[in-house]
Amino acid sequence: MKFLTTLSLISIFFTFSTCSKKPTGSPGKNEIWLEYKLFRPSQLNVPVGTTITFINKDNANHSVTNYNGLFDSGKITSGDSFSYTFTNAGSFSFGCNYHSSNTTEQGYITVQ
Repeated sequence: MKFLTTLSLISIFFTFSTCSKKPTGSPGKNEIWLEYKLFRPSQLNVPVGTTITFINKDNANHSVTNYNGLFDSGKITSGDSFSYTFTNAGSFSFGCNYHSSNTTEQGYITVQ
């Protein structure tokens, strides 16, 4: 009985410890990491012509979708990325279609 309890606790611990990746380090200069229900960093200021790469550092699927329809990554699975080049000046907001009700998973890019 003690063995089964210990085995159950180990299984539960393993299940929950693998649910979310904990990325180490920091995003590069023109990178935004998609992590557990947030973008890191959530705001960037860049010059016109900059390509931003969005990298999914989480185990869950995410997307990067501009609210005005300028870009939409579709599903980005764990470890995959999506890049977009900003060719016009302006302010661009984006969010994740998988977690759209979560107000923390949104971001802003200002292009000058």
